[in-house]
Amino acid sequence: MSRIESVLELIGHTPMVKLRRVTEGLDANIFVKCEYLNPSGSIKDRMALKMIVGAEEKGRLRKGGTIVEMTSGNTGPALAFVGSVKKYGVRLFIPAQWTGTYDPENRIKIMKMFGADVSPVEKDEHKEILQGLYANEAAAAIVALGMKKCHDLESENKSFWWADQMCNMDNALAHKEGTGREIIEQLDGKIDAWVASIGTGGTLFGVAEALNDESVGAEIVGLEPEDAKVTEWIKKETFSNFSDKLGLPKKKPIVQVMLEKGVPDKIMTIGHDEARNMTNRLCREEGLFCGLSSGANVYAALRVAKKLGEGANVVTVLVDNRDRYFTEYPNEHYVI
Repeated sequence: MSRIESVLELIGHTPMVKLRRVTEGLDANIFVKCEYLNPSGSIKDRMALKMIVGAEEKGRLRKGGTIVEMTSGNTGPALAFVGSVKKYGVRLFIPAQWTGTYDPENRIKIMKMFGADVSPVEKDEHKEILQGLYANEAAAAIVALGMKKCHDLESENKSFWWADQMCNMDNALAHKEGTGREIIEQLDGKIDAWVASIGTGGTLFGVAEALNDESVGAEIVGLEPEDAKVTEWIKKETFSNFSDKLGLPKKKPIVQVMLEKGVPDKIMTIGHDEARNMTNRLCREEGLFCGLSSGANVYAALRVAKKLGEGANVVTVLVDNRDRYFTEYPNEHYVI
């Protein structure tokens, strides 16, 4: 066993597992990168570390500073974890209610256990903005409201640094330099399709950029839950309209940059039942204890693999640990 000097050295270098039982009858192979084995339990550890180090190098985050961010689930625990190890304060905002059966209770507990100050973004406090909105529009509005709180804190006090995961390109760079290169090495560059949930766009876009740099001709497939489609937030200018209304600075979200570059090749919408059923199968048939976005990723990967020939390799990620969704069980919700 190797010895390490800091737990932060355990971030990344996650194993790649070939699925066996859920892929029976397929000619193509599906490989999953086990990102839920990162220290705080999700792939977001990679971007949390990269964004924080980037802010330190730019002089935006200094000794005694506080990290602030809006999160729907995994970024919060990751920032709380890395921030606590690096001796920063962490203040997080999370939707108290969002879409479907979404219940962030366990995610909030994890954030607090790592020492973060967590505040809910309550729908009732913003009825004038949310009234009459469709589910996808309301999801975008709540994210924008949380971002407004972060922006205001950063503007009022220079000791606060807003991580801004939606627009911070260090998010994508973490996966271009880390996740993507690891995938290429683990499969010797033989990758026919890369499949991942979109969310902030960091994982999907970052890995796609790494594949492009190495001239790996893989199909890039992004997926989204049916009631939080970030690509629609961008294409229909829903997100920018809310941002303008709230007085947020004009920045390009990673998803907008990604779409402008023609990534992904295809976008799939995955239902909550489809994601949940595959998550159950991964746990019971493959022994992989991962959450709903992981199930969605594998469900989509199976659909892609069915169209590919014998020996083709489809790669996706198992995003996070299922324990953070216990309060929703057995009706967990696929969220970005």
